[in-house]
Amino acid sequence: MSKAALLIVDDDEEFLRSLKRALAPEYEVRCARSRVEALSLLIPPPDAALMDLRLDESDTANREGLSLLQELHTHFPYLPILMVTAYGDINVAVEAMKLGAADFLEKPLDLQELRARLTHALQESQIKRRAAQMEEHLRRIEPGQIIGDSPAMKEVKRQIEAAAQDGRVTVLITGETGTGKELVARAIHASGARRHYPFVAVALSALPLQMIEAELFGYEAGAFTDARDRHIGYIESAHGGVLFLDEISETDLGVQAKLLRFLEERTFQRLGNTQPIQVDVQLLAATNADLAQRVREGRFREDLYYRLKVYEIHLPPLRERKEDIPLLMEYFLRLQRMQGRRVERTSSDAMRLLMDYDWPGNVRQLKNFLEAAALRAQLEGRNLIETRDLPRELLEVSPVHSPQGGFSVHESVARAELQCVEEALQKVGGKKTEAWKLLGYSNRFTFTRRVRLLLERFPHLRQEFPT
Repeated sequence: MSKAALLIVDDDEEFLRSLKRALAPEYEVRCARSRVEALSLLIPPPDAALMDLRLDESDTANREGLSLLQELHTHFPYLPILMVTAYGDINVAVEAMKLGAADFLEKPLDLQELRARLTHALQESQIKRRAAQMEEHLRRIEPGQIIGDSPAMKEVKRQIEAAAQDGRVTVLITGETGTGKELVARAIHASGARRHYPFVAVALSALPLQMIEAELFGYEAGAFTDARDRHIGYIESAHGGVLFLDEISETDLGVQAKLLRFLEERTFQRLGNTQPIQVDVQLLAATNADLAQRVREGRFREDLYYRLKVYEIHLPPLRERKEDIPLLMEYFLRLQRMQGRRVERTSSDAMRLLMDYDWPGNVRQLKNFLEAAALRAQLEGRNLIETRDLPRELLEVSPVHSPQGGFSVHESVARAELQCVEEALQKVGGKKTEAWKLLGYSNRFTFTRRVRLLLERFPHLRQEFPT
């Protein structure tokens, strides 16, 4: 894999030489001593830039560096730019950040910290680039479309297209709860020849078992107690269109026999009437159960099972297609923005936790988690979802905890570092302006940023270290 290209801009030739020597094993380093020289090294564009605020000793206002920063950020909005100066000034740092700087460091540089900051900045840049690409992709996506570019979902889309082209084929849609089985059924209807006719979805698990037959096939007045009027069933209502039976495993053997006859003859009878009624529908059935196992147990008719399985579409669980998570997240956040919420994106630490989670509830669980996290962020006036916004169950099983339920090495280190911060603050009477010096940080900006990052990654430590 090729190295990331790093542009370093500084008027100190010795500084450039030593830094290039130190970073050459990890980066393709380009060095420039002035704004003009830096601009000549932008083709092809670098992956990151490290530049001094003061590019000329006479430039005491740092105008040269800030001007170049603004120029680079305008032409390369996703280029992470880290600013460096030997003249620490928090006001200058704030101005640099407003102009697009990704981070701010003070000379003399600590190489280990520099490498860590560069790695983090590159990761953030990749997330922003990916988010921009997804946003462009999402502009072309209509609500209800299948979201995902993984190989597994590309195969699902191909199968949807095939099922839609043949408007009579019976389709069995399988997959765990929350994978989007009804969405697949709606996509088949929307892209097929029957799209101008009804789409009738029936959640069989929500119907009382004794009422499933009456609701599917309909009934005449007097067919049973309380049947005062004729009732048109779901099958008849779907004439010309698509009938979607969700959780087909919830039917009893009697209803299954009638469904089999309907699929074979395309006719049925309302309860209380012997007159056959012919309808033209495409039947789609879905289940999260193992129907083959239910056949072996005698709970599902084998002949109906194979009649439904003429064409099967299996939806993979989200844990098997995690590369689709960023695109799904952007899609759900976009839907929330359409509803008035202002949350734009997710922090890199929160994204790592979301990518590491196994998602037992699949896409539906991801959608619900994001809605809750976006609400928490908005209530605090932020447009960024951070780790502290994520639900507790996700944090409790994330990789920052050991399988035995104790603390991971990373958390133990964070705890020790925050303990040192706590002790330093106690020694200086709670004055953060003095605590960073006592702890050996290069400046107050680095100190406060480090503490904030630790508490974002391990939000439950806030209870132990409230200061």
